[in-house]
Amino acid sequence: MNIYLDTSVITVYLFGRYSEIESKRFPIVARLFNLINSNKVHAVISLYSIQEIFVFCKTIFGSEVGNIARAAFLELFKNEFSLTGLLTREERLLHRMRFIIDDLSDQPHAISAYLNNCNAIVTYDTHFLKIKDIISIYTPEEIVSKF
Repeated sequence: MNIYLDTSVITVYLFGRYSEIESKRFPIVARLFNLINSNKVHAVISLYSIQEIFVFCKTIFGSEVGNIARAAFLELFKNEFSLTGLLTREERLLHRMRFIIDDLSDQPHAISAYLNNCNAIVTYDTHFLKIKDIISIYTPEEIVSKF
């Protein structure tokens, strides 16, 4: 199975164990990354998520953003996944009407997942459900339960 990891899942993996709210999600996301690292699931992460992780760190940690983001990236890149780049202008124009999502910042994620032949987007963001007829949308819990 080829899955696209949304930033909402990646931030739980990187920071969830330290957050009272996200700590409940962390164990299942850690199990998902175990499936990825054991090659039972192939994951795709885009540069859009890398940028969003940096913004997350800047918002939460302020002046410490550089050190904390760097540590988070080092932790993320210990895992097995394919990294995909930013969309070209043509790719955005060609696919933007197919992937209409309430949060337009997530549209590039959906297009990237589609163009990278992902079977599903794994996310905690429910607004992706608007495109479930084009690409499957799962939570980490749903993916882990398949294994």
